[in-house]
Amino acid sequence: MVGYILKLNLDPRFLEEVGDLINENKLVNGDKRLINGVQRLFNEYQRLINGVQRLINGVQRLINGVQRLINGVQRLINGVQRLINGVQRLFNEYQRLINGVQRLIK
Repeated sequence: MVGYILKLNLDPRFLEEVGDLINENKLVNGDKRLINGVQRLFNEYQRLINGVQRLINGVQRLINGVQRLINGVQRLINGVQRLINGVQRLFNEYQRLINGVQRLIK
Protein backbone atom coordinates (compact mmCIF):
# COMPACT_ATOMS: atom_id res chain seq x y z
CA MET A 1 0.00 0.00 0.00
CA VAL A 2 1.00 3.43 -0.75
CA GLY A 3 0.55 5.86 2.04
CA TYR A 4 -0.21 9.49 1.52
CA ILE A 5 0.98 12.11 3.90
CA LEU A 6 -0.98 15.30 4.32
CA LYS A 7 1.43 18.10 4.81
CA LEU A 8 -0.01 21.09 6.60
CA ASN A 9 1.34 24.37 5.44
CA LEU A 10 1.60 26.46 8.54
CA ASP A 11 2.83 29.49 6.66
CA PRO A 12 1.04 32.55 8.15
CA ARG A 13 0.24 33.90 4.68
CA PHE A 14 -1.44 30.61 3.79
CA LEU A 15 -3.39 30.61 7.04
CA GLU A 16 -4.41 34.22 6.43
CA GLU A 17 -5.64 33.33 2.93
CA VAL A 18 -7.60 30.39 4.32
CA GLY A 19 -9.09 32.70 6.94
CA ASP A 20 -9.97 35.24 4.25
CA LEU A 21 -11.67 32.54 2.17
CA ILE A 22 -13.63 31.36 5.22
CA ASN A 23 -14.66 34.95 5.97
CA GLU A 24 -15.64 35.53 2.34
CA ASN A 25 -17.71 32.34 2.44
CA LYS A 26 -19.36 33.58 5.64
CA LEU A 27 -20.08 36.88 3.92
CA VAL A 28 -21.56 35.10 0.91
CA ASN A 29 -23.68 32.95 3.21
CA GLY A 30 -24.64 36.05 5.16
CA ASP A 31 -25.59 37.82 1.95
CA LYS A 32 -27.67 34.82 0.93
CA ARG A 33 -29.40 34.81 4.30
CA LEU A 34 -30.01 38.55 4.01
CA ILE A 35 -31.46 38.14 0.52
CA ASN A 36 -33.64 35.25 1.73
CA GLY A 37 -34.79 37.35 4.66
CA VAL A 38 -35.64 40.25 2.37
CA GLN A 39 -37.53 37.84 0.09
CA ARG A 40 -39.49 36.47 3.05
CA LEU A 41 -40.20 40.01 4.21
CA PHE A 42 -41.41 40.93 0.73
CA ASN A 43 -43.61 37.82 0.61
CA GLU A 44 -45.13 38.66 4.00
CA TYR A 45 -45.67 42.25 2.85
CA GLN A 46 -47.41 40.92 -0.27
CA ARG A 47 -49.62 38.68 1.87
CA LEU A 48 -50.43 41.66 4.06
CA ILE A 49 -51.39 43.72 1.01
CA ASN A 50 -53.56 40.84 -0.24
CA GLY A 51 -55.21 40.57 3.18
CA VAL A 52 -55.91 44.30 3.24
CA GLN A 53 -57.36 44.06 -0.28
CA ARG A 54 -59.63 41.20 0.80
CA LEU A 55 -60.68 43.24 3.83
CA ILE A 56 -61.46 46.25 1.62
CA ASN A 57 -63.46 44.00 -0.73
CA GLY A 58 -65.37 42.57 2.23
CA VAL A 59 -66.15 46.04 3.55
CA GLN A 60 -67.31 47.07 0.07
CA ARG A 61 -69.62 44.04 -0.10
CA LEU A 62 -70.94 44.91 3.36
CA ILE A 63 -71.59 48.51 2.28
CA ASN A 64 -73.35 47.25 -0.86
CA GLY A 65 -75.45 44.88 1.25
CA VAL A 66 -76.43 47.67 3.63
CA GLN A 67 -77.30 49.88 0.65
CA ARG A 68 -79.51 47.12 -0.80
CA LEU A 69 -81.14 46.71 2.62
CA ILE A 70 -81.82 50.45 2.83
CA ASN A 71 -83.25 50.39 -0.70
CA GLY A 72 -85.46 47.42 0.24
CA VAL A 73 -86.71 49.21 3.34
CA GLN A 74 -87.44 52.30 1.24
CA ARG A 75 -89.41 50.19 -1.25
CA LEU A 76 -91.29 48.62 1.66
CA ILE A 77 -92.11 52.06 3.07
CA ASN A 78 -93.27 53.20 -0.38
CA GLY A 79 -95.42 50.06 -0.69
CA VAL A 80 -96.98 50.66 2.71
CA GLN A 81 -97.65 54.28 1.74
CA ARG A 82 -99.34 53.14 -1.49
CA LEU A 83 -101.40 50.66 0.54
CA ILE A 84 -102.45 53.41 2.96
CA ASN A 85 -103.32 55.66 0.01
CA GLY A 86 -105.35 52.82 -1.55
CA VAL A 87 -107.21 52.22 1.70
CA GLN A 88 -107.85 55.96 1.95
CA ARG A 89 -109.23 56.02 -1.61
CA LEU A 90 -111.37 52.97 -0.84
CA PHE A 91 -112.67 54.66 2.29
CA ASN A 92 -113.41 57.85 0.30
CA GLU A 93 -115.24 55.83 -2.36
CA TYR A 94 -117.18 54.00 0.33
CA GLN A 95 -118.09 57.37 1.90
CA ARG A 96 -119.29 58.65 -1.50
CA LEU A 97 -121.36 55.51 -1.92
CA ILE A 98 -122.97 56.01 1.49
CA ASN A 99 -123.62 59.68 0.69
CA GLY A 100 -125.13 58.69 -2.67
CA VAL A 101 -127.39 56.09 -1.05
CA GLN A 102 -128.46 58.59 1.59
CA ARG A 103 -129.38 61.11 -1.11
CA LEU A 104 -131.40 58.46 -2.91
CA ILE A 105 -133.25 57.62 0.31
CA LYS A 106 -134.19 61.23 1.07
